[in-house]
Amino acid sequence: MIPNIEIAGLGFGSVDYLCMVPYIPLDEKVGATGRLVQGGGAAATAIVAAARLGAQTAFIGSVGDDQEGNKIIRGLNREHVETSHIQIKAGKESPVAYCWVEQTSGKRSIVWSKGTAMPLDAAAVDLDFISSLKLLHLDGHNTEAAIRAAETAKANGVIVSLDAGSLLPGIETLVELSDICIASEFFARKYTGEENIEKAVKKLFMTGKRIAAVTMGNKGVIALTPDGLIKKDAFKVSVVDTTGAGDVFHGAFAYAYIQGWDTGKCLDFAGATAAIKCTALGGRTGIPEKNEVIKFLKEKGISI
Repeated sequence: MIPNIEIAGLGFGSVDYLCMVPYIPLDEKVGATGRLVQGGGAAATAIVAAARLGAQTAFIGSVGDDQEGNKIIRGLNREHVETSHIQIKAGKESPVAYCWVEQTSGKRSIVWSKGTAMPLDAAAVDLDFISSLKLLHLDGHNTEAAIRAAETAKANGVIVSLDAGSLLPGIETLVELSDICIASEFFARKYTGEENIEKAVKKLFMTGKRIAAVTMGNKGVIALTPDGLIKKDAFKVSVVDTTGAGDVFHGAFAYAYIQGWDTGKCLDFAGATAAIKCTALGGRTGIPEKNEVIKFLKEKGISI
């Protein structure tokens, strides 16, 4: 067991089967120009990003006792992510995702299955462990366990970070419990009923946030803090694959936030980490280490 865990992610972890293709086919066959199998999932990949940047991390989720479950755990162990809080369920199937990445644009299509190992047994989540963290990161999955963990975190001064990407049952409770809510454009518009992103982020912030933000892919990110509105453009890179870019952004932001950096620096750092990730196939392959991110930012005239 890794001592002094700073950040834990609770939510979705999977195995990703990725293919690079000249174009995404419909009712036809096309040859793959590259392929890869690696761990994926929103919270799990966010935690891998935080670990690679230098944080002590853990993942809380559920997998089956199948081949995919073994791959999920081994992939996290290779990244020095603590896995003792993963529930392994006998006779159940682990989550998987199948990803097609278009070679010319880096855009992707994903089909996923949560399997039968989810949801987490909420009563079995170690609340003493949750209370010991600096930050708890949630992705909206395993909602009952996530709510229980978030309530415990809030009661013990642990920061709660939410990746608000999908309108899952119970997500409104997690939005209310989160200190940092970073939403996708789709989620922000649907959840708030506002087409204007500035209005949407203001509505998210008014639920008692330290930080509310909306990520907009290659259009950058907009955030609101008690000090006002912040807008950041996306960094331009040679995109190979955008799979996992948002997850990596969340993990990098969580890492930066617990360093005590101001929100602008956190956003720059997270945006740079996600951009560098996009230069390689797979949600985790291109995740950089801290020194690489700092060098990238320095070349852009930004100091951390």
